Amino acid sequence: MQTNDTITTQLNHRTVRQFTDQPLDKETLTTLYEVARRTATSQYLQQFSLIHVTDLAKKRRFASICRQPAIAENGDLFIFVADLRRNQQIRRKNGVDDGRLHTMDLYLQGMADATLALQNMYVAAESLGLGGVILGSIRNDLKAVTELLDLPAMVIPVLGLRLGVPAEDHEQKPRLPQKLLVMGRLQ
Repeated sequence: MQTNDTITTQLNHRTVRQFTDQPLDKETLTTLYEVARRTATSQYLQQFSLIHVTDLAKKRRFASICRQPAIAENGDLFIFVADLRRNQQIRRKNGVDDGRLHTMDLYLQGMADATLALQNMYVAAESLGLGGVILGSIRNDLKAVTELLDLPAMVIPVLGLRLGVPAEDHEQKPRLPQKLLVMGRLQ
């Protein structure tokens, strides 16, 4: 197997839920935002946004929605959303019909854009020595998340991400063997 620094980071991935009280600094945040911004996007529509949640009351509400008390503790919280509204506004400003934005295809593309951006940001964070955990549990109550973040129509929560300086070492979770995941083999 070939390897390099990026692959080593990815192969050493561990979920981290406990962080020190050291917040992410501005330079780190700028780097992570830029990595997310540079993520591959379907049809160059860039249909995602991310929200950095810093308000403790909102973090406590997320902890309740996600049923994960640690969310209200240390670590930075980011919510990635499929954002079709931005393109709707651009299209309307230019006098172009927004009907296509109301299709399942574009909704799924927005979800994919948000998911890919989150993954890129997560890998970059791990390469900087940070730890994190992806929060699919924000989808436990999408209505509550939408109201909590005061999201407009056509902006849909996809996933959350907590990042921070790990407070402890975590074991690596087992994964299925390649033979169960790969449907075809090179001959």
